[in-house]
Amino acid sequence: MPARSTLRDRRRQQTAREIQSAMLRLAVRDGYEAVTTEMIATEAGISPRTFFNYYPNKEAALVGKSPEIGPDITESFRQGTGPLIKALFEALDRHLRDSYLNRDTVRMIDTLLERSPELVPQFYASLQTLTAQLAELIGQRQRAIGHHDAELLADMITHALANAIRSWAQSETMPETDIASHARIQVERIGAIISDHQNENA
Repeated sequence: MPARSTLRDRRRQQTAREIQSAMLRLAVRDGYEAVTTEMIATEAGISPRTFFNYYPNKEAALVGKSPEIGPDITESFRQGTGPLIKALFEALDRHLRDSYLNRDTVRMIDTLLERSPELVPQFYASLQTLTAQLAELIGQRQRAIGHHDAELLADMITHALANAIRSWAQSETMPETDIASHARIQVERIGAIISDHQNENA
């Protein structure tokens, strides 16, 4: 969480996470279609009115709040002068340290998606906020990179990060501090494959 956040901000974010966790527990236990907002509120120990102060519907509660990199991290990234990919993953590493990831939450998401693959698009759509933010940062830092190329790179990084988070959740030994580096390795591996293919066709 960004350093400038207040105690009230932290409490709201914690409540939002608890509501999402309640939603996931119910969806895994009873099936997504059977879950109602009233059930979620009861499971989370809040009133239905409080639920709607955090999420407009159960679909939003399912995916939780969209991940967004805090202003301190983005400003530090913009002011940096080092290699782009290194700076991007350093920013993501700081972001993850502030995100209060929960292995059980990610595991429940994986379980739910295995049972209800039709929900996969909802979770990937929730990553678009982070993808758009990364694309904007890439464009600001490297103005020579076109908008579409920045979006493509940001999308690849976001998906690599999601994969790394899932690997972390499935592991009992992988530390949270390895998630960003794990994602970077994936991106660099893809880059190497593309480079090798281009060399073969040269």
